[in-house]
Amino acid sequence: MSIGSDGAMVRPDVRGEAAATATSPRDTSFIRWATARRRRIARRRLIRGAIGIAAVLALWEFMAKAYDLEIILPTPFTVAQDVAKMLLLQEDKWLYGPTIYEHLGASLLRALIGFGLAAVIALPLGLLVGRVAGVRETVGPVVKILYPIPGVAWIPLAILWFGLSDQAVIFTVFMGAVFPLYFNTEGGARQIDPFVVDAGRCFGARGPNLLVRVILPATLPYVIVGLRVAIGNAWRMIVAAEMFASQTGIGFLLTESRFQFRAADLMSAMVLVSVVGYLTEKVIVGTIERRTTEKWEVAAA
Repeated sequence: MSIGSDGAMVRPDVRGEAAATATSPRDTSFIRWATARRRRIARRRLIRGAIGIAAVLALWEFMAKAYDLEIILPTPFTVAQDVAKMLLLQEDKWLYGPTIYEHLGASLLRALIGFGLAAVIALPLGLLVGRVAGVRETVGPVVKILYPIPGVAWIPLAILWFGLSDQAVIFTVFMGAVFPLYFNTEGGARQIDPFVVDAGRCFGARGPNLLVRVILPATLPYVIVGLRVAIGNAWRMIVAAEMFASQTGIGFLLTESRFQFRAADLMSAMVLVSVVGYLTEKVIVGTIERRTTEKWEVAAA
């Protein structure tokens, strides 16, 4: 407050002062420095990633030509041409029934359903097991007994239960994705600082409210890791399950390519799995990470 010429009290323009402070030279220089630093890091990662991929492609090209393996190990250029023909539907003699987009769509749908079901089961169960001793002592041994069973070992049982169907593939994907997500969530819930929980209780958080507003946000870094591993497992299991239990999908395409002895088609399907799996992880897990842990600046202890 200040006194005007007429003796009256004059209220200062707080917003103007705040704006002036926010745009001070020091703050402006810091923003420029932070922006330039982020761009340098992004550029460095892009360059190093490109170098790594180029090295792998060069080794692949050398191995294929130096040892005359192009029949069973087509060169990167040959595979790239085959991928382009698949995506542009220019294959001279397509031997795999539905188009590549139908195969990719079928695999993507099954992977997302299996992964989604795993998340719905594993997240709340992991939180409960991590925070409630009675649930941990009851459920923990059951999960630890099932966990060592390899994911592919569930495929024959899934076929026996569900036949050669989408349900068999989805069940196999679920079994491959649920455990990494469960164990990461459970481990994160057990690692929470007791002071954080006590602070939440002091502000009135109890029961489910405490679980959602305090426990889950504090566990998020571990959950993100679990989601990333689980979605990778989902794509690995979708290919394995489709090889045995489906007439569509990328796994079916891989099996048929082997029977037809078409190595370029086989490797093209592998490349497409890699690309679609990477994009799926970026869209789903990357979006969750940006809107939670990065936004809230949460980090694992």
